Amino acid sequence: MEPVICTEAQFVKGERNFRTYGSAYQWISCPEEESVLAGCVRDHKARIVILGVYRYRDKLYRALQESAGNRPALIARHGVGYDGVDLELCKRHNIMATITPGTLDQSVAKHAIALMLSLVRDIPALDRSMRDSRFAPVTTVEVAGKILGVAGFGKIGKQVAIIASQGLGMKVVAFDSLPLADQLSNEGIAEEEFRGKYGLREYLTDYRSFADSLDILSIHMPATEQTRGFFDAERLAALKPSAYLINTGRGALIDEDSLYDALTHGRLKAAALDVFHAEPYVPLSPEKDLRTLDNVILTPHVASNTLEANFRVHQNILQNIEKFLEGRYEEMTRVV
Repeated sequence: MEPVICTEAQFVKGERNFRTYGSAYQWISCPEEESVLAGCVRDHKARIVILGVYRYRDKLYRALQESAGNRPALIARHGVGYDGVDLELCKRHNIMATITPGTLDQSVAKHAIALMLSLVRDIPALDRSMRDSRFAPVTTVEVAGKILGVAGFGKIGKQVAIIASQGLGMKVVAFDSLPLADQLSNEGIAEEEFRGKYGLREYLTDYRSFADSLDILSIHMPATEQTRGFFDAERLAALKPSAYLINTGRGALIDEDSLYDALTHGRLKAAALDVFHAEPYVPLSPEKDLRTLDNVILTPHVASNTLEANFRVHQNILQNIEKFLEGRYEEMTRVV
């Protein structure tokens, strides 16, 4: 049986599906720490690994190449982001890498909307007051008619736009580095249809023009060398002091110390985060711990963690493994 190494957190999510639909393989769960994982690969002579978001440097890639010999190896990401996978090392060590596009869009988009509604209606604080035996209603606001900025207008950002505009009556403004003409070309539709489809008031590639009118910002950008720390003190200051911020994209996009400062000095009303620089969360500066702030909602990177999304991820991974072993490389959802 072909051994497949899977990091523990991902194996817990997928064990039933992996064993049921991938019964032809030998499934091995292993801690994600690189030295341990590399040792596990060598011990089982495995050339296929399934990884979470942890960033791997060198040992894992060398171990995979050694186990694979003259054959290619495979890294299958449990999800759609691949910033933890070194694509240059993959190329150097004859390793293919796959992701699971389209599997998480609905779950992440709806979690972003859930965080937005919880934030605007102050639901966590109201729940805490009730548990403290305080019946203390407060006046909040509706989201209908508010301007929602979607930073990163890929598949998830577009789903957020549809829900917000069609379901909640919000006005949507999109920001992306991709020019509008390219978006239209990719979808094969005219501008009027594109704007109607996503309820767009504006589509912008200039951040400052995008930021200054927003009531709520929802972040869905990928983490790249160009976008790491994108939301620094200067870009956060471009938002209105009354604005809300939600991040279900990548933790590396936000300078968390600058976000803390903005939230504590009245330069931003509130924030909700599902992703962080360090996971499990550790503040960048010990004295700027986001967990100490009442105007912050935090969830532990669970936006994509639904039964339905996980099932779609597992099916995609199993399909990629099958195609890999059959040499159908061009049919895989590869990034390298």
